[in-house]
Amino acid sequence: MRIPGILQRLRDDTAGNALAICAAAILPLTAVIGSALDMSVAYMTRAKLQNACDAGVLAGRQFMQGTTFDSAVEAEAAKFFAFNFPEGTSGSTGIDFTVEQDADNRSQLVGSAEASVPTSLMRIFGYDAIPLEVSCDATRDMGHNDIVLVLDVTGSMNCPPGVAGSCGGVEQAGSRLGRLRNGAIGLYRALDSGDGSVTRYGIVPYSHTVNVARSLMNRDILVDQQYINGTWDYRICDTNGHQIWNCQNRSVDGPRPRTGVQTINGQQKYIDSLSFRRNGSKTVHISNSYWNNANGAYPGNRQGFRDSGMGCIEERPSVGTPTNQFQILTTVSRADVDTRAGNGGNQDHLQFGRYDPFVQRGQTQEGCPPEATRLRQYASEGAFQTAIDTATAFATGGTYHDIGMLWGARFVSRTGFFAGNNFNQGDNVTEIDDVPVNTHIVFMTDGMLDTGATLYSAYGVDTYQRRLGTSGSQNGRHIDRFDSVCETIRNMGVTVWVIALDVSDTDDIEPCATTSDHFFVSDGTDLEQVFERIGQGIGNLRLTR
Repeated sequence: MRIPGILQRLRDDTAGNALAICAAAILPLTAVIGSALDMSVAYMTRAKLQNACDAGVLAGRQFMQGTTFDSAVEAEAAKFFAFNFPEGTSGSTGIDFTVEQDADNRSQLVGSAEASVPTSLMRIFGYDAIPLEVSCDATRDMGHNDIVLVLDVTGSMNCPPGVAGSCGGVEQAGSRLGRLRNGAIGLYRALDSGDGSVTRYGIVPYSHTVNVARSLMNRDILVDQQYINGTWDYRICDTNGHQIWNCQNRSVDGPRPRTGVQTINGQQKYIDSLSFRRNGSKTVHISNSYWNNANGAYPGNRQGFRDSGMGCIEERPSVGTPTNQFQILTTVSRADVDTRAGNGGNQDHLQFGRYDPFVQRGQTQEGCPPEATRLRQYASEGAFQTAIDTATAFATGGTYHDIGMLWGARFVSRTGFFAGNNFNQGDNVTEIDDVPVNTHIVFMTDGMLDTGATLYSAYGVDTYQRRLGTSGSQNGRHIDRFDSVCETIRNMGVTVWVIALDVSDTDDIEPCATTSDHFFVSDGTDLEQVFERIGQGIGNLRLTR
């Protein structure tokens, strides 16, 4: 059939085809570009929604004490969600966030969030908004933890906050010591996870010495004789092994004389009242050889001393100075923390002396703080509270931060005095059931280091014996030693938390903390919350999906 001329002309005329094609394609092209733009906004908004959901459950889990989930936890989670996804983000509406405790795992929080993002170009095709939904879980991988609390129980702890100096031997109402007893439970509550993790606590109360003998072995305690060159004052008597007579006071320059009954020039002699003379006419006792004499609360034999609960010690010489069994360095090495005396042989330089004020000379103040306890589990808040109460039963003496931290290091070390591979027998192990054990020290003090003038400490009487040397001030030498032991502890991989209780000047103690985030200041009223925050920081938070 023949096509009419006008139609044929139209068929053959291609002018304007591009415009027609473009006109026909504009709607699908708008749909493609519009959906791309709107979906891009939706994807970015969903990412923000997911981040906010994650932040919410993490904050909520961090805020939880143990596995206790309540409205306060919900509020904390909602606060962090809202901070990360505020109202109007990308114009979104219908924002909703919920968080709850996982019914199958009480240590885990489960969250969900939803919102609607308005469209722009897709609106012309009837799509006014794009709904978004995300979910989030968070748990605390507590792992296993060994935590040693190094607690200041010096005389000033008997005072209420705001009162400077020492309040003597009488604890006053509202004392710092009482606030410590009430506040430390926050640490236990924060770590009472119920998730199968194991947390052990050691407690080292300290003042000018530490009470640790029950945790040691016989070989760790000083033998009867310690040979140190110097001027020695002593008493020598005739004896038949049961009675003594013809006693005379004498002195000798050189190694320390032996004490007790011995044969000299074919005759039995008894030597006692031994003391070491330094600094002119002053005489001071430097080691505990009086194992055959009971002095008040201090038993007269080594085993009794260890078992008595009155086992305060004199610190041993620094490891690596065997030719000078008197010297203690201002630096503390890993060997000082870990090395212990072996069985048999002359081990004087690796053993600790008995703190014995009854035979000391030249001191004006003495005292033995409450007993330290090794790492152990506590089955309940009540059991942990009893341990804290016992460790803070009384306050005494001066503030030697260095001796407290050194023994905190020894109690937490996995390569020293208490190393082993049997967790059930109290060994300091690196793993439990193939799960690593994290180590922490929580150090709390109410003041700057104060070593006194003639206070009898773990270092003897510093003013006269000078075991820590003579360079600089006495306090300065102990501050240097404290700084050194803190550095050694951190190098051991131990996390150090520091609490300054009612302290205005923290320059001496703040650098001991692992970071500034591990340092806290408390006036005593918020001490439980501070301990809780430390406990919350000890666990490792993670997102589970």
